Amino acid sequence: MISKAFKKSVKISLVVLSFMLSTMLFANGEFSAQEIQALQSFAAQNPQAVAQIQSAMKSGSGMQGLDPQTTQKIQALLADNPQLAQSVQSMLNGKAQPQQPPQLQSNDASQSAQTTSDSTTTDEGAADAKPYKPWQPADQNEANARNEAFRGIANQAFPLTPEQIKMLSSMLDSTQRAQAAAPNDKPPMPTSSSLIVDLDPGATPPVIRLSRGFITSLVFVDSTGAPWPLEAYDLGNPKAFNIQWDKKSNTLMVQALATYTYGNLAVKLKGMDTPVMLTLVPGQQQIDYRVDLRIEGMGPNAKPTIQGTGLPDQADKTLLDILDGVSPHGSRELHVSGGFAQAWLQNNTLYVRTRFTLLSPAWISKMSSADGMNAYKLQSTPMLLVSRYGKVQQLKVEGL
Repeated sequence: MISKAFKKSVKISLVVLSFMLSTMLFANGEFSAQEIQALQSFAAQNPQAVAQIQSAMKSGSGMQGLDPQTTQKIQALLADNPQLAQSVQSMLNGKAQPQQPPQLQSNDASQSAQTTSDSTTTDEGAADAKPYKPWQPADQNEANARNEAFRGIANQAFPLTPEQIKMLSSMLDSTQRAQAAAPNDKPPMPTSSSLIVDLDPGATPPVIRLSRGFITSLVFVDSTGAPWPLEAYDLGNPKAFNIQWDKKSNTLMVQALATYTYGNLAVKLKGMDTPVMLTLVPGQQQIDYRVDLRIEGMGPNAKPTIQGTGLPDQADKTLLDILDGVSPHGSRELHVSGGFAQAWLQNNTLYVRTRFTLLSPAWISKMSSADGMNAYKLQSTPMLLVSRYGKVQQLKVEGL
């Protein structure tokens, strides 16, 4: 059982002990290595209580600044260590004083210690305060105990070495890079192409190559290269793909949300009963950045044909390749002067790729892309008459 006198000494000792914990100073030579270790262990296990004690002492609120839980922890410390409580009581009786640097003194702590000292010296007499002396360990055991406690706190605060921290940072960077990289560690190759959409029964729908994180634009045009307006679209797997459309233009922005989930897309064109069906294939190394989907027929915004023999019954695949900048198979490229144009000669047929409008000679067939590029098929001729922004201009074909 703890006597009433001991409980009173514990209560009085709270002031001095709180001051000691707040400044982390222990009286020189008045505490054994075991008592010092008990104080250090309390400070390591109750950092919030020590921080509250330091704050209370610095603010001048003294013991009144401690909450009941912190006070109970200090009382439990003294109750579990009677020898420590007696040592603190001895300090209060004038046998020793806590060592405090001038810059860490607080008014409340000084007044509290002075009040306690006055109340004690009334019964037992006052003692002269000892001058401040730098702390020195009493023996080698005490020094070893303090060093061991310091190493323990340092290991808890900084468990890893600088080299280990650098290694972890490098491993994290490598992991994030691997997670973000493509399976073959190379970005997909972008392409732009034109496709002819065959709406006949039994025809294979065009394939659109996609990749997660990349947007593909689908542009719908008619046989004259004019935009074909859209009415609606529908996705076979809405969770695997994302489509953006302003509900006005003839362009859809398609993005794959999954890496290898296939799906299809149905597009309803204005004035056409048959929907355009497309197959969406993500996870490709070569992806379509832009695809011009050419629908055979005259759309609502079809361009008028000025001359020539008219549109062919079926779209010319060679002219479609020329629009994409691909030379006809077995042809020979010619030099064109007088304006920007490309020309190829295949047997006795001349193919011309230009943004100008061909006026003479009459062309056999023609195709136009959505961006204004024209591809012409005509008989071999050394001179072309074109319209450049309303102005008539001659182009000379060399190398025939």
